[in-house]
Order: sequence, then structure tokens, then C-alpha cells
Amino acid sequence: MRIADMKQLVDKTVTVHMNDGEIAKVKITFVDEESGDIIGAVEESSRPDRYRAACAVHTFAAADIASIEWPR
Repeated sequence: MRIADMKQLVDKTVTVHMNDGEIAKVKITFVDEESGDIIGAVEESSRPDRYRAACAVHTFAAADIASIEWPR
């Protein structure tokens, strides 16, 4: 996915499929153009133990993302 495509996803909730098998619903708040990383709030995850309830946003490294699905 190109950065230009990812920037269109800011303020949208998407499903992120990670290379390690995790699937998470994330509301994207920022896309780092330089690294391709996305920052957002995790709404659901197949691995909720990875996220602290007190932390509102998380960074998803571009290298760890297998694919992203979003409503069109």
C-alpha cells in the first residue's frame, strides 16, 4: 500500500492484518510519511494482551503490517 493511499485512511477505522497473525481494528489518527508507520487507537485485537488499557494510541510499524482492509 502506498503512503498516499494510507493518508486517506486517517480518521477511519480499518482492519490491520499483521505479519505475526494478529488482526486488529484500529482507528487511524496519523500516518508517518517517512516510515510508513501508522498510529491509531486499537478498538479490538485478536491479541488484546499486547495493549495496556491506559494507553490510547499505538504505533504499527509498516514492516509488521501484512495488509489493511477498510470500507470503501
